[in-house]
Amino acid sequence: MAQWYFGDAQSKFRPYIGAGINYTTFFDSDFNDNGKAAGLSDLSLDDSLGAAGQVGLDYLINRDWLLNASVWYMDIDTNVKFKAGGVNQNVSTRLDPWVFMFSAGYRF
Repeated sequence: MAQWYFGDAQSKFRPYIGAGINYTTFFDSDFNDNGKAAGLSDLSLDDSLGAAGQVGLDYLINRDWLLNASVWYMDIDTNVKFKAGGVNQNVSTRLDPWVFMFSAGYRF
């Protein structure tokens, strides 16, 4: 993710934007008990490659410590494969999450 920070590195509030590419891999995918009872099995999801973007704000508490808030968007497209009653199924699925994060950081 390439990021562009606005303002001086010593500014108390420092907004930024970012853009890049995300790679998503799915693991431990399984149907819940209701899905299994309905005859669903053999769940697998293909890996995904897509665009990602973010906006955020760093707040400098002092020279070393900061608080951060950011919002990320990721473009995730995958093929979902499974069996329904023993018959192979393939569903093209789009997951485009918005992720909200709050964190603390230490600069060194």
